[in-house]
Amino acid sequence: MVQRYIVLGRDRREAQAERDKWLSEHPDIAILQVHPPRVEPPTLLVRIGGRNVPRVSIEVEYEYRNAS
Repeated sequence: MVQRYIVLGRDRREAQAERDKWLSEHPDIAILQVHPPRVEPPTLLVRIGGRNVPRVSIEVEYEYRNAS
């Protein structure tokens, strides 16, 4: 079964670092596809939160490997 995980970051570099960290913490998954970084549309939260609000996302499609 294909599952998805969305990694968020303030910029591309942070999102890619978080993606790499998450992948290293989950060696028991098989990566099917890693989508390129995507800039999220601006929201009211971005105006209020300033630079600390995630603005870039990376979607990772994966499935768990069989343990047998």
